[in-house]
Amino acid sequence: MGKQHRLRVEASLARAAGDAMWDEYTQGRGDSWDCDPGPPRNRSWLRLFAETPNYRAMGTGVTGREVFRWHFGPMFYRGRLRDGQVKVLVVGQEGAQDESLAHRAFTGGTGGRLQYLLHHLGITSSYLFLNTFVYPIFGQYRDEIRSLAQDPDSLISSHRNELFDYVVWRNDLQLAIAVGTAAKESLATWVRAHGGSADPARLDRADASVVSPHLRMVGVLHPGGASKGGAVAEIIADFKRAIRRIERWVDDDPGWLPPDAGAIRLPADDYRYRASPIPFREFPYGTTWRLGRSSTSSNRRDDQTAIQLFSDDGRYNQSSGVRYSGSTAGSIAGYRQESGDLAYEPPRRRYRDFDSGPPPAFARLLQGGDPGLAWPDFTHFGLKAHPSFGLGPVYRGRLERPSILVLGDQEGHDDLFLGRALCGEGGQRLQAFLRSAGLDHRYAILRVLPVDTLDDSPSRVRKAVEDPAVAAIYREAIRRSRPEVVLAMGPNAQFLAGEGVAGSVPVVEIEATQGAGSEADWRKALSKLKTMPYRRDLTSPTFDYRGEREQIPRVDLPFGTLRWQGSSGDRAVRARVTGAKTFDYYKLVMPAWAAALAPAPLTRSERRSVDSLT
Repeated sequence: MGKQHRLRVEASLARAAGDAMWDEYTQGRGDSWDCDPGPPRNRSWLRLFAETPNYRAMGTGVTGREVFRWHFGPMFYRGRLRDGQVKVLVVGQEGAQDESLAHRAFTGGTGGRLQYLLHHLGITSSYLFLNTFVYPIFGQYRDEIRSLAQDPDSLISSHRNELFDYVVWRNDLQLAIAVGTAAKESLATWVRAHGGSADPARLDRADASVVSPHLRMVGVLHPGGASKGGAVAEIIADFKRAIRRIERWVDDDPGWLPPDAGAIRLPADDYRYRASPIPFREFPYGTTWRLGRSSTSSNRRDDQTAIQLFSDDGRYNQSSGVRYSGSTAGSIAGYRQESGDLAYEPPRRRYRDFDSGPPPAFARLLQGGDPGLAWPDFTHFGLKAHPSFGLGPVYRGRLERPSILVLGDQEGHDDLFLGRALCGEGGQRLQAFLRSAGLDHRYAILRVLPVDTLDDSPSRVRKAVEDPAVAAIYREAIRRSRPEVVLAMGPNAQFLAGEGVAGSVPVVEIEATQGAGSEADWRKALSKLKTMPYRRDLTSPTFDYRGEREQIPRVDLPFGTLRWQGSSGDRAVRARVTGAKTFDYYKLVMPAWAAALAPAPLTRSERRSVDSLT
């Protein structure tokens, strides 16, 4: 009793400390289990995003050089996409590295500034962010790409107008805010496409009613200009001018643009140049908490082919002493895509293939939010994972009634960037194993511990795994999931299985993919599974494994995930600083074969568009 009492007391203290520690990184962002499920599958958003013109080839065709940062793909939106949810449309040209990691627009420093502006206006949920270009650009918006953005013959311009029109069709849009020169011109182009008149320099006078009866427009300076030698005072004055213009419209029409439920609108004179954190509900489930904390948390490296993410204790663009070892070139083995897909975009053909997040019964549980089922403070055990990265990549697959539930030890760092468990080399090999066992859909994966423990002290990791609070969460997750078989992969997973977290469900143990002799061990496990009565997806499974790997299925990954992600082996690596292990810097690297791709050929309509612009 003495030992059990001591363990319960320690667990209670660790949970209390964890709640206090994580408050710093969740404050003002809502519940960490809230998420953006992605575009609704019964509306045209997915089709419209999949019909994005060939930016890369059109850019090179018009200018003769690469003008878009294509390596980490497009970021289509942030905010509401469901019917009747949007009163305010914010348009900009905001696509930096944070946005590339989140696959959501306006998530870095500028996004935080605009979030604060919306809150000042009393708009806390009824907004949508879109961009002039869905791809980030090299340098500044200038004449050589203006025709691509604004010429009526440009497919990029007309496609953007389709997106704007769809916002109006599904909502009662009342205000559009243009952030920066490119956005001001884009809203003016939109109005003109509907037969109205608009001057980008005076959008408040635009004939926006030709687009939608209640629509009004304002333009503001881009906050990013402050970091490029611009005057912060000028930006503040411009924001206040726009707020006053909105105040006059409200005075003239008190029913126009009411504040969102529970919000209040503040006067222009009270505006301050501040940033608000981005709510968790704007990101896919499992996204690292570093993204959206109202400032930039990453930087590009390696000639656009890599992005470095740093903790709250790291520094922007830190390179001195920061080293990444090992090859990250990857190979194309196991990669597959549909005809028409681009490796650096989400699927174009099977655009409905993405994971919206776990069912409600699991979303809160896996973030430690269920009453009495909180994750402990992992630093209490001496683990080095930085708390600013949050609690994220703990599951993958379908958690409701899977045939096999894999309880697996962490295998790599890709999970941090994809928000899903076991997505790197080890997960890709596990994918081939599951197919050999007859499964391509009826499986689920739970990662042991929701924080990075690779290269940490095995004894400290085991101490965390032994914590009763940890076992309680996995026990409850498996109870709710109701699998037919539990596959315990790795020593810590096997320890938890031995502690009874699987209940009465049969357990099959296998080595981690990095274990010596794992291939032979996996073949033995397949022989055992062959005799077990669980539902299979495939009619003729091989029950054999020879070391192959498969890409992670798109239905396992959030909307916006690029085709090359979840393939080509480990795509992420943790740094060493001045030769010592660090848990502050990680790098995501696109595979060499994808980085070497030439632009995809233009379609006939894209060729006609380019010809008309040159």
